[in-house]
Amino acid sequence: MKLIASIIVIITLYIDWSLAHGSTARIQEIFIGRCSEYQAVNKLQRQVDCIHVWNQFSRVFAFKEPCAVNASEYDNFIKEVSSVFWSGTYSFAHLYIRAVKNLETLENTFPGYLVNSLSWCGQLALPGINYNDCHDPQHCNNKNSGIFWSKMSTWFAQGSSGTVRVLLNSSRIPAFAPYSFFARYELPNLSPSKVNKIEIIVVHDLDMKVNQSERCGAGSIKTLQDLIQQRNIAWSCSDNPSSVQDILCAANPTHFQCQSIHGVLRVVTLAGLGAAGAVILILLIVIILMSRTRSKTQTKAREATKTDF
Repeated sequence: MKLIASIIVIITLYIDWSLAHGSTARIQEIFIGRCSEYQAVNKLQRQVDCIHVWNQFSRVFAFKEPCAVNASEYDNFIKEVSSVFWSGTYSFAHLYIRAVKNLETLENTFPGYLVNSLSWCGQLALPGINYNDCHDPQHCNNKNSGIFWSKMSTWFAQGSSGTVRVLLNSSRIPAFAPYSFFARYELPNLSPSKVNKIEIIVVHDLDMKVNQSERCGAGSIKTLQDLIQQRNIAWSCSDNPSSVQDILCAANPTHFQCQSIHGVLRVVTLAGLGAAGAVILILLIVIILMSRTRSKTQTKAREATKTDF
């Protein structure tokens, strides 16, 4: 397994636990297409047969009733693809990864990329995959999905090394959930001999004040800090550090918290586009000035309306 020097662990992994809509349409084509795309875009240690990888994955559940599935058989699929080698902050985390190099998430690893956001379940009748309804009275499909992702999370954590960055969403209560995949499978499988530090990054939405009950040193984040310390791993914690604020403003340049020359310069610096950055700077300044002018015009209009009455 390839060890990575710096990663992000996603606290909230989005899985369709209800599985009420059946398997993802054209799941085989999507899976094989992603496999081919990943190999074409990324430099892998070796090439794999995408049809063979699909067969390793689908044979676990295809042509089987939900409760007849032996989820431990996913080990063969994970073993096959792992040699080629990501909680509430899903979209932001991927923006963060694009801005900060040498980072990885479970969803960006080869096996995670293949199945991310897909749903699947089997049936005895042709075509062996149930595209209508994956809900079963005994909830075996939910259990099978949970086992699959727990195995993926465990594998991901065991291969992590160096500095691990954990993104937590302060708008979620609790930010660090004891039932999350990170708490149950990833944190316990981070090796103190390979991971030298865990950096906790608490993300506070631009539209919200810093959540005093869910911040560094308080609430569930304090619980996480204690758990890390018990495992003899060094840690640090920061609330909306400048790198986070930069990325939030890059995604929302017209937000009032980002509408300053200083904020614009930070966005341009983050973009790192040289001459193109100057164009971005000019455009953002124009947007800010137009926004402020519109705001002043609306204020005057409201005052005029009040005067009329």
